[in-house]
Parts: sequence; structure tokens; C-alpha cells
Amino acid sequence: MRRIQKLLLCLFVLVLVCFVTACGNDEKTIVVGASPSPHAEILNSDVVKKYIESQGYKLKVKVYQDYVTPNKALNDGGIDANYFQHIPYLEEEIATKGYDLAVAAKIHNEPLNLYGKEAKEDWSNTKVYIINDASNVERAYKLLVANGLLKSYSVEDFNAQHPVYESEIGVTIECIDAGLLNKKVDEGEYAVIPGNYALTAWGAEKAASYKVFGESTDVAYPNIIAVRTEDLDSEKIRVLVEALGQKEVQEFIENTYGPTVNYVFESFLK
Repeated sequence: MRRIQKLLLCLFVLVLVCFVTACGNDEKTIVVGASPSPHAEILNSDVVKKYIESQGYKLKVKVYQDYVTPNKALNDGGIDANYFQHIPYLEEEIATKGYDLAVAAKIHNEPLNLYGKEAKEDWSNTKVYIINDASNVERAYKLLVANGLLKSYSVEDFNAQHPVYESEIGVTIECIDAGLLNKKVDEGEYAVIPGNYALTAWGAEKAASYKVFGESTDVAYPNIIAVRTEDLDSEKIRVLVEALGQKEVQEFIENTYGPTVNYVFESFLK
């Protein structure tokens, strides 16, 4: 009987130790959802991970291939922060889905570019594909206006289900899913593509070679660290933001991505 009691006591202690250890690991692990490139690559850089480890934490990067899941996962508590979007997109998500999310820091800007295998002087009777979410549709329209493919635009009647438009000079504009844009360029057509999708599809060197024209450097839609509003003052988020605010992170971005990604760090933490 005593042996059984001792065995049960040992098993109880072992389970308790495992439970406490697991909880401790969860508390000391910062889980960040991110797009594959450049976001996850920046987070997984040695300079970011070493700083986080120096503060007694571990970093776990969860890669997402879409724009929808990361905010839902963050709002639902599955991750501690995400890094994939700009402020207008976050604001649209909050307005339409009621998420209680906030901006912890601006990290980098990815100029929006029109990509194709060759440049053109006459754009009439050309088809241009753009991303099918409202926040990036207006951004793409502005880029096309600035380069003469559109004279004017309106997003009031934007409908992603019927997304084909004709410009005044005969350019056909069609909104499609972001993940399909690079395939259109590979097939010889033209597409306005967010930087992270271009980098994921082609890498920095090939993306630069396919660039036809892009946003000027003074147009900024900085990609951000988004968190639950209640966590803005948490130690986890402070450590994450500090890690990304290092001078070495700027150097990593400049050396890895060149002009495709611009470091524009600004913290919103108190």
C-alpha cells in the first residue's frame, strides 16, 4: 500500500512539475504571426532573436500565407502579436470585424510597385491586376493615377465580387486575390503587388528586376506590430518592440532587401 501511495505521490509531483514548467514556457514565449517575407525573416534574424533571449524570453514565429487569419488569431488570443499589415488595413479590419487591436510600433515600409517583365510606353488596351481588398485598392489606384494609367478613381462602389474596371485610356483593371498576382506577371501580364507578396514569390533581386514603377519614397504605409489593446503595456510586447527597434535591425533590412523594404521604426508604447 505504501509503495502505491509513494508511486502516486511521485506521479502527482511529476505532473505538477511538468504543468508548471509548461506554463512558465508559455509565459516566457512571445508568439508572433507574420507573413513569410520579409516579416518572418526579420523576426527570425539573429539580431532580433538574440535580444529577445537576452531579456529572458523565447520567440516563436507563426507564418501565415493570407491576410485574414493573423488578425483573427490575434484577437482570439492564439498569438501575442502580428506583423504583416499596414495601418489602413488594420483600421478596416477593426471597423468591419470589431476587433480590439492596436498598433504597438511601425517597423518598415514596402513601396507598392507595378510589376511586369517589360516596361511599356503605351498602356492602352492593357490589363492590370491589383489586390482585392479596399485599403490596398485605393493605394493601387493612386499609383496608377500618378503614372498616367488612370485619370481619376472612386472606391465608393468598390465590390470585390465584381472587380473589373475600365480606365479612361482603355486600361482594364481587375481585382484578384493577392496570392495570384505574381502568377499573372510570370505569365507576361502586369500587376500591382504588395511588397511582401513580391518578395515571397520572387525574392528581392527578381522583384527588383520586374519592377516597372512604384510609389515615391515619401509615400509611406508602414507595416506594423499589432497587438490586443489590453496588452499594449505588457512586458512581452515591450521586449518585442525593443528587439525590432535596434540599429542592427535597420542594417539587416538594408543589407537583405535593399530599396524593396525601408526601415521606418517608431514605437507607440508608453
